[in-house]
Amino acid sequence: NVLFLDNHDLGRIFGNLDGNLEKFKSGMTLLLTLRGIPMMYYGTEILMTGSGGAFGKGGRKDFPGGFAGDENNKFKERDRTKMEREAFDFLSTLANYRKQTTALQTGKLTQYIPQDGIYVYFRYDADKTVMIAYNSNEEPVQLSTERFAEQLAGFTSATNVINSKTIQDLGMLDIVPHGTLVLELK
Repeated sequence: NVLFLDNHDLGRIFGNLDGNLEKFKSGMTLLLTLRGIPMMYYGTEILMTGSGGAFGKGGRKDFPGGFAGDENNKFKERDRTKMEREAFDFLSTLANYRKQTTALQTGKLTQYIPQDGIYVYFRYDADKTVMIAYNSNEEPVQLSTERFAEQLAGFTSATNVINSKTIQDLGMLDIVPHGTLVLELK
């Protein structure tokens, strides 16, 4: 299965999410951590927008840069906006983690029925267990992990894959509005 959020026939995902960076990050997290082969359309990593696919308004714009005389060269960090850098760095971190983590490539999936706007699933194999928690709410949430006890059995802490911070208490997890946590369980 190939999973995608946008392509040459669809509006670009960042524009479809009204330029909301947190929603974009969550969408990309789901894309890169759910079962299947993730496909990213060129320019998604720098938040390109446009709609209508091949014949619409901007669906197939050239990637900015790479040719002599281009004013902006988004291949270079210095020519990306702060938000573009944040999106690029986020995707780079998560995509490289996926590349190194067989649990996300070929591991099993256990998911829980969403409750109160929170969707939680685990990807795991013999080497690693990764917990993903998505908050679809407009408000931050504190997620009690009691109902995930079976999957959390034996784990006492976690590393946040995106910011490398250690989480010592797995009992309650804070998730920002429209945010997603990717936790490697320890």
